[in-house]
Amino acid sequence: MRRSGSLVSITVVLGLLSGAPDSVGQQQRSERQALPTLTRAYDAHSLSSEQAARSYPVHLRGVVTYYDPYIDPRYPTLWVSDHSGGIYVVLSSVPAVAFKAGDLVEITGTSAAGGYAPVVKDGEARVIGKSPLPPPARETLGQMLTGAQDGRWVEVEGVVQAVRESGKNIDLDIALSDGPVLATTIKKVGADYDSLVDAKVRLRGNQAPLFNHQGAMTGTYLVFPDRAQVTVMEPPPAHPFTLPISPVSGLLRFNPKPAWDHRVHIRGTVTLAWPGRLLCLQDGPQGLCAQTDQTTPLRPGELADVIGFPIMGAFTPALTRATYEAAGFQSPVPAVAVSADQALRGNHDAELVELTGQLVGQDESASDSNIVLSSRNLVFSAVLPAHSGPRLPAWKIGSTLKVVGVCSMKGGADRVGAARNGVSIPESFRVLLRSPQDVVVIKTPSWWNPAHAISMLGLAAMLTLAVLAWVYVLRQQVQEQTHFILQQLQEAAKLGLQIRTLNEDLEERIAKRTEQLEATNHELEAFSYSVSHDLRSPLRHIAGFSRILVNDFGAVMAVGAREHLQQIENAVRRMEMMVEALLKMAVLRRRPLQLSHSELNPIVDEVIAMLQPECEGRDVEWRVANLPALDCDPILMAQVFQNLLGNALKYSRNRDHAVIEVDSITRPGKPAIIFVRDNGAGFNMKYADRLFGVFQRFHTDSEFEGTGVGLATVHRIIQKQGGMIWAESEPDHGATFYFALQMTEQIGTTPKVTAAS
Repeated sequence: MRRSGSLVSITVVLGLLSGAPDSVGQQQRSERQALPTLTRAYDAHSLSSEQAARSYPVHLRGVVTYYDPYIDPRYPTLWVSDHSGGIYVVLSSVPAVAFKAGDLVEITGTSAAGGYAPVVKDGEARVIGKSPLPPPARETLGQMLTGAQDGRWVEVEGVVQAVRESGKNIDLDIALSDGPVLATTIKKVGADYDSLVDAKVRLRGNQAPLFNHQGAMTGTYLVFPDRAQVTVMEPPPAHPFTLPISPVSGLLRFNPKPAWDHRVHIRGTVTLAWPGRLLCLQDGPQGLCAQTDQTTPLRPGELADVIGFPIMGAFTPALTRATYEAAGFQSPVPAVAVSADQALRGNHDAELVELTGQLVGQDESASDSNIVLSSRNLVFSAVLPAHSGPRLPAWKIGSTLKVVGVCSMKGGADRVGAARNGVSIPESFRVLLRSPQDVVVIKTPSWWNPAHAISMLGLAAMLTLAVLAWVYVLRQQVQEQTHFILQQLQEAAKLGLQIRTLNEDLEERIAKRTEQLEATNHELEAFSYSVSHDLRSPLRHIAGFSRILVNDFGAVMAVGAREHLQQIENAVRRMEMMVEALLKMAVLRRRPLQLSHSELNPIVDEVIAMLQPECEGRDVEWRVANLPALDCDPILMAQVFQNLLGNALKYSRNRDHAVIEVDSITRPGKPAIIFVRDNGAGFNMKYADRLFGVFQRFHTDSEFEGTGVGLATVHRIIQKQGGMIWAESEPDHGATFYFALQMTEQIGTTPKVTAAS
């Protein structure tokens, strides 16, 4: 049997081998026939993992030292020992009659690596008689933790600290001279184990390992067959509460003849009671906390007798596996007002204290209510257990609170030979609360705090974006009016001589309207420049003052405030990028077309070369076909490919192997269609109508960075050259962007996103 994980549950590790073809089975049987038969437990157990995996034949005689059919009814636990040692046997089937300790059995099977050490698998066991149990080897915990005595029948001495039932098993927690160990046996009717608590015993059993999934040893435990293997060397006191009362101040102090392996009797006034978890007492000027499973309610101020095993706590002595009973009532112990600095010195560990601090956080997800406070650059927490009733209220961050509870030191570091001559130095503390009434609000925070300041800055940023959006809408209106006037001119040309007299008047009106539009354009350009200049200046002020706040007041600011200021700087940088992108798009719109018959492949190759630094450390495959030459503006067309290929590279970032394809569709007598395809993140066509809008993004900045202006720029360029652009995509299956110049309708039958001229 092997243990892995919790000491309460026992997991039987078995290597079940699946069937193989006849040819493989014959080969394995041939190999086993060539291997020698192992006839001693030691010979099988001392094999290496590689040797044991070769399935050596095993045929040995030994005595059953432990048999447990309850842990896993399919594979009962069986330990067998002979004069050479002990080994675990994986039975091939459940025996008709359960084995008993002392049965002399004949074992046949094969060796296997096991979870930690070699075992006998496919075991067949036959009872051939009775035999006394083997003489045990005397062991300490340190010797057992070496793993050298794994599986052997051993003997240990120690004090039983606890007895627990676990299903059909009994677990004994035994404190040896060099550490605790767990011993497990089968629960039998009439066997008295409860009377062993606090008794010094000698116990015999098989040593078994605890190990992890990698087969590395993490601990050890014992299995013993029955109560007869436990010999009481020193019985426990018949009535433990009649033991002499020990003062808290004397626990774990130097004593030439220490007796701290047995329970002690402490009497004190209750300062905190967490039923089933913790009980804290005050004995004169000193406090003590005891771990207990008892749920009998006690109130602060009651006098209590506590019986438990003394242990070294985080900083001061504590009790474990404690039981208690009420012994009267005294007046409640008054709390000692201390500062966080004084509490951290450790002089008030386990005492009822009163502290004041500023709330910096509150954990609502934990099972126990937990608040975090700061005082003079020291941070500490206050904890209220879930069973205490209502959870702590949700106070505002920055509130000044007064808490009353038991001081509990944490993380004492033993620094032997350091400046304090080996004295344990506490590193932190927390306050254990008794009820929500132990927390009182002294002062609420001011409304004007960093969070509200950030909110106001965010509002200013939103207003700025609204102004930019208004500028964009106004420019769109101007473009629509210009297009309308051009249509009127075309219709007037068709009327010919019949309306010649009207043309002069119309031309005059058009000239005046054009002058107005040009003046409006100039005003818009000046306004755009002014907006960008005026926006950048306050943005720099916001970023600058944010850095000043961090540099000058960072040491006293809460962690949340510093994170808010970092968010301000990030938002400012993003806003600057958006302003810059808008200005570039405006300049692009004003640039006159310079059409020429241009080859597209050199343009694509140049853009891919520019994007190579972004491909570093990635597996990117570029598939560029022979593209047709188009009558286009080559500079603007380079901008189109730079945005489309850049997006394809960005949104395929999470692919182990990114594939980006550039190809064309040619049709007789119709403009060629160019497309860019990737196998990246894609998007939902449900929201495709917003694809080519300014500042429209389908992914968050944490997923893929961007300003939401790139595709809007591509749309404007294609539109400026009299073309169309549309897209097809599916989430997590990539996207394809199509465009054509001098084209008035798209091809295909599936719905597509279009941007027609």
